[in-house]
Amino acid sequence: MTDPDQRATTRVRRSPRIFNFIIAGVVFGAIVALALTVSFPANREFSAPQIFGFLFLLTGAVFGVVGAVVALLVDRRSRKRARVVELERETDGEAPGPVGQG
Repeated sequence: MTDPDQRATTRVRRSPRIFNFIIAGVVFGAIVALALTVSFPANREFSAPQIFGFLFLLTGAVFGVVGAVVALLVDRRSRKRARVVELERETDGEAPGPVGQG
């Protein structure tokens, strides 16, 4: 029989890495900016790299925010799917000693 002090319960869930969603949104924004740059005819005032830069600033920011919102929605959903598990500490019968000696 185990000691009640050796048991605990906790909630376990999978949570998304929000930074990865933001980076994915920015990369998708870069792809959209590139597609928009090559789809329109050339402009005499601005070069193609300048147009790409302007569009990337806009689409990268917009899709980065969209990625963050999607990550927060996925995080909210993962909280609803969290499970409660019971943890039990196992010991080998010896008292724990100082780290590095043994």
